[in-house]
Amino acid sequence: MLARPEKFKCVECGKALGTPDFAYHKGRMDHGPAYWSGHGVLCSIQCSLAHHRKRMADGTLPTSPARDPFEDDRD
Repeated sequence: MLARPEKFKCVECGKALGTPDFAYHKGRMDHGPAYWSGHGVLCSIQCSLAHHRKRMADGTLPTSPARDPFEDDRD
């Protein structure tokens, strides 16, 4: 049987959403990831800080909050 490709992975380390040590909002998986950016989800505060440092160095820091990656795109 083939494994399905994971849609949401940490953009810094590649850890898949759903792994036991992924950080979730309020500690609950059904609340979604605790951290994300305009580039995707982040698994931990360490990856969030690393991602921020990289974007700061690249000069690509956002000027507004990123959209929730789990929001429905339909309006």
